[in-house]
Amino acid sequence: MKKKIAVVTTFDTKALEAALVADCIRKRGHEAILIDAGPLSGPEVKADYNNKDVAAAANADLPQLIKAKREEIMAAMAKGVGKILLDLYAGGKLDGVIGFGGNQGSSISATAMRLLPIGFPKALVSTVASGNIRPYIAYKDISVTFSVADLVGGPNPVSRSVLTNAAAAVMGMAEMGEGVKNSLPEKTVAMTALGNTEASANRISNILRSDGCEVITFHASGAGGSAMEDLMEQGIFGALVDLTPHEIAEEIADVGSYKPIRPGRMSIAGKMGIPQVISMGGLEYYCAGTRESLPLAHQKERNIYMHNPLNANVKLTHEEMAATAALMAERLNPAKGPVRILIPTKGWSVYGTEGGPFYDPEGNKLFIKTLKDKINSPNIQIHEVDALINDEAFADLCASTIMECMQKAKGAKS
Repeated sequence: MKKKIAVVTTFDTKALEAALVADCIRKRGHEAILIDAGPLSGPEVKADYNNKDVAAAANADLPQLIKAKREEIMAAMAKGVGKILLDLYAGGKLDGVIGFGGNQGSSISATAMRLLPIGFPKALVSTVASGNIRPYIAYKDISVTFSVADLVGGPNPVSRSVLTNAAAAVMGMAEMGEGVKNSLPEKTVAMTALGNTEASANRISNILRSDGCEVITFHASGAGGSAMEDLMEQGIFGALVDLTPHEIAEEIADVGSYKPIRPGRMSIAGKMGIPQVISMGGLEYYCAGTRESLPLAHQKERNIYMHNPLNANVKLTHEEMAATAALMAERLNPAKGPVRILIPTKGWSVYGTEGGPFYDPEGNKLFIKTLKDKINSPNIQIHEVDALINDEAFADLCASTIMECMQKAKGAKS
């Protein structure tokens, strides 16, 4: 079946590369939809949507737009491309998208692609792909390829190989892949985990699966929790075991690598009335890069444990732990559905147990007191459990509690 693949780039500098990719798509029997995201004119390669069309899609007049600041121009062109892609997708006229370019072209393409749902084929070829691409990708499933050679002057033996391989990849996704589908969301449970809570997460998952549930676990890496909540809004999940809401601590610390990408982490499930079991996984520290990458004051004053040579884990202060608890309460209090907060009093991670580098009973007590003081919703119950977060008994309790909440939610609907 013929697929419709959008090709997004800046034609003022990448028109010949666009023609190459479009030709690859057509030779495979598919339709290429060329979108010129560059604000300036370039070689005469006909686009299905020229740069004036793109600007107009962002409610801008191109001749006036190009007089603006560069960042405003690029933001408008990204908005315009995104609007075109969304309109094509909504009309059933889009099966995949490939974008490519340098810093600017990558930014425009990636920003636009992020508007498409998780599970839709997306590919990016970028000259900056070997650097920090988190701002480009955020929490969406964009397949990224480093361009190796710069994309200037028309295709060459290196760029031709990279671009045609990427085109083949997105066509393969469009032909053989599938979107995220779930016919039984009421039996699908989202869960968060880190390596420090993996033992408990695995046991909870096994118990829930033996009860007929589908369990989808997300790494609490900032992107993971944000992707989970994006999918939650799509109606994929019927329950949440937020075993490892570590990203809230990163939001408070504001220097870690795992800060949430979407705003409002820990608020979506509550807004949707989804049953939740919340625990404390990884709330006593933040994650960063090398020791040398930390702020100088943290290097001197904080308790640091090197997870590996490239990954420093850094203990939160007591003030930060109290602030983390207050933020959790603020996000959870409006919840429309049942929330059960299970606090393992003997430790919240492998590192936070007695004898571990982040064992801090006084900090944990301050967190718990703050949380109890700030929670004010009748939908929320807090239970302290005499266990470690990775104890089998604690995992069993998490599993049985979420199943009980799911059963009550099901009964309320029937």
